[in-house]
Amino acid sequence: MSSNWWKIALSAASAALSPAPRAGAADRPSLACFPTAETRQLIVDRRLADPFATMQAASAAAHGEPIGAKLCRADEELVYEISLLRRDGRVVRIYVDAATGKPHPGR
Repeated sequence: MSSNWWKIALSAASAALSPAPRAGAADRPSLACFPTAETRQLIVDRRLADPFATMQAASAAAHGEPIGAKLCRADEELVYEISLLRRDGRVVRIYVDAATGKPHPGR
């Protein structure tokens, strides 16, 4: 898949969901997701993990088709929220530390 696919997926995910913080479960920090332009700039400025590679790794680990990703702030950390479509039709979300590309603790 080309890098254009990632740009389209990221744009669609960002456009579909509001950048405003949303409340999670009581034990989870709330997320504030960034718009596409700010996401691109943060990835470059902070040398974050490659979002496409991160999505592919999450897809392989969870046995799902990647359908979107967003860069979000969870308290003071940056995380990717990756949406995957599983074979059973469920959409699952996986949270990955944007700096390291590893699963985000507490998610």
